[in-house]
Amino acid sequence: MKKNYEEDTLAKTFMPAVIRRYRAAAGLSQQELADRAGISKSYVSFLELGYRAPNLNLLVKIARALKIKPGKMVDDMVDDAEKATDT
Repeated sequence: MKKNYEEDTLAKTFMPAVIRRYRAAAGLSQQELADRAGISKSYVSFLELGYRAPNLNLLVKIARALKIKPGKMVDDMVDDAEKATDT
């Protein structure tokens, strides 16, 4: 990754697409993901829009709700960031 991102900026820039991709792949609405993760639908929306970045505890809850490993989401976020900075 050529460009250095602050942790919060990285998560707000690239995690939204990761969450949306996995939510769509699971066939879940924002409300269904929110219910499974124990958060509000508006918070899911804020995450997907990049207004908020999930902390580690929330990332684990979301990953469990999506039935994937939290590390997979982080790896995908970093991969997306690297692809974006390689151009």
